[in-house]
Amino acid sequence: MKQKAEAQTKKMFSNFLKENPTFLYDNPDILENLYLPHSTGSAVSLVERQVGLLRERNSELRSRLNILNSKAAENELLLERTQTLILKLLDANSLSKLTKNLMMGLKDDFAIEFCSLILFAEKQNISVARFSNYNQAEKEISSILKSEILCGAVRENELKFLFGKDSSSIGSIAAIVIKLDRPLAVLSIAHRDANFYTPETGTLFLSYLGNVLNRLLGSFLLPNEASE
Repeated sequence: MKQKAEAQTKKMFSNFLKENPTFLYDNPDILENLYLPHSTGSAVSLVERQVGLLRERNSELRSRLNILNSKAAENELLLERTQTLILKLLDANSLSKLTKNLMMGLKDDFAIEFCSLILFAEKQNISVARFSNYNQAEKEISSILKSEILCGAVRENELKFLFGKDSSSIGSIAAIVIKLDRPLAVLSIAHRDANFYTPETGTLFLSYLGNVLNRLLGSFLLPNEASE
């Protein structure tokens, strides 16, 4: 009976505090004399415990704020570099200059070690890009051509087609199909770490760059269609 009565009393007291959340605040003499067991074995007042919890929460919020500030700074830097790259691409007056500015910008400004640009057009004297027949590309990288944007690990034959002799050093890639009225090219970037690019990787930058290249490459590879 005694245990049952104590349980009922605790429940009533708990319900009372929930219904009157300012009770302890309005009665500081009670609050100051309440104690909670501490992990060290000592006892602390409820006020001290609340202060400790507030400090922990404040520390957590500061940590989150620092992370947000860091992300904001990273995004601002990414935007500045993207704008610089786009301006360089817009200044190009030939396919050779366009591809050179693109590949140099990705490597120098974005510190991307492995870059690949494969153009579906007749071969030209351009050292930073490779040329391929689209039908051949379909046989080698059909999964990428169907996905339009793909991030993650790919098969060995796909890596070889995209990156040639560097394929053995690559763990993961991010690739985008560039097209206007038809596929014009595949732009790929890669990292040694197999977990660097994954299906969860954000593709906003790559999509934006792809949209710009759609038009710019189209003006050189499809001059008649682009001018209409």
